[in-house]
Order: sequence, then structure tokens, then C-alpha cells
Amino acid sequence: MNNREIGNHLGKSPASVATRIKILKLSRRETLRRWTEQEDEYLLKYYGSKSLERISRRLQRSIPALESRLSRLGVYGVRAYTGKITVYELAKCLQVDVHTIYNWIQNNRLPYKMTRARTRNFIGIDVLAFWKWAEQNKEFLNFSKIPRNTLIPEPDWVNKQRKYDYYNRPKYENKKWTEEEDARLWYMFYEEDRTQQEIGQLIGRSRHGIQRRLNRLRKKKLTT
Repeated sequence: MNNREIGNHLGKSPASVATRIKILKLSRRETLRRWTEQEDEYLLKYYGSKSLERISRRLQRSIPALESRLSRLGVYGVRAYTGKITVYELAKCLQVDVHTIYNWIQNNRLPYKMTRARTRNFIGIDVLAFWKWAEQNKEFLNFSKIPRNTLIPEPDWVNKQRKYDYYNRPKYENKKWTEEEDARLWYMFYEEDRTQQEIGQLIGRSRHGIQRRLNRLRKKKLTT
């Protein structure tokens, strides 16, 4: 490992590690091997579909070194030792609230498995299984807000959907709801008997956004 990788592992700064190396009079047996373009390509291609252990054996590099390299390459989920990512990592990749992911799991059949990592259990989501689910549930996601190769391996259809969403998603999809909009939404849905899709077209929001807001308004009225 280099000083930064050692520091990440021990919770120390690279400078602190360098100082400690001098104090302990340590020397490396060989010079640090620089990453090649071929290694980067292999890592990006198979990360998420193969475990870090397998990639480590193939590239002859330690798991902490792989994690550090993934972080430098801007790839999320670098703690996913099992080829799965956590709910929080997925939410960060997709730029959505973590509760949205839990909602997909509970109500929209997003596949998951309980995974144990070291001393705790967490929900693990397989990247390939997620993309398969996402292809069947495109209306839940705004792909134009997901940077390329944020969640790899990324299927070919995603980039096409990314372009489609950029030009076709409502402009104000993530704009905060006002009290006036809430009242208008409630009236159009319950008094005018309009569909969620119709309301979305009228006020410039997605059908899924309308559905989520109606659910929140119902819960709010039940508790007041």
C-alpha cells in the first residue's frame, strides 16, 4: 500500500503515516507499482459483477488498494466486499433520498438480500439485479441525474434512457411543493377526479411524483 491507502485503513493522514514510517525506520521491499490503463479498465468492467476478492487475485493487488483506486476513479460503493451495495450507497449513486430506496423495496419489489459484513447486518442490493429491476421500472428514476458509470457495470440501455429523460422529464420534478400546489393537487384528484398522469401534465410533475405527494398528504391528514 502507499501512504494514503495505509492512512485510510488506520484512520491517519498520509503525512502522519510518512512520519511514523521514518520513526520506525521502515523501508518497502519494492517500489510501488503504478496502475495501468488496462488494470483500470478491468477494475471498472468487473467491479459489481465480481467480488473484490476475485478482482484482487486477478490483478494481484490488495483489497484496500482496490478500494482506494475505485475511490480515486469516482466510483461509489467501494465498501461492497460481496459485490452488493447498501441502501445508503445506492441512494447516493442515484441521487435520491434513502427512504425512496426503502419504499422501492417494500412496495415495488426491488430485490435485496440481508448481508453480514464484519460485525453487522445490512440490506445488500446486487447491482445487476438492480439494473434489471430498473429496466422494468423506469418511471421511478430520472436517469439524466445519474452520472455515467456511477453504478457499474452499467447496461447499454441506460445511456439511451438518460438522454430521453433529459429532454422529456418535467422541468419542476424536484421542486419543493407549496401549500397552494398541495391544495390544487388534492382538489384535482378528489374533486375533479383527474388521473395522476393528467395532473402531472398540468402542473409539470411526473406521475410518480404525484403519487408520492398524494401518499404523503393522506398520511398528514390522518395524523392531524
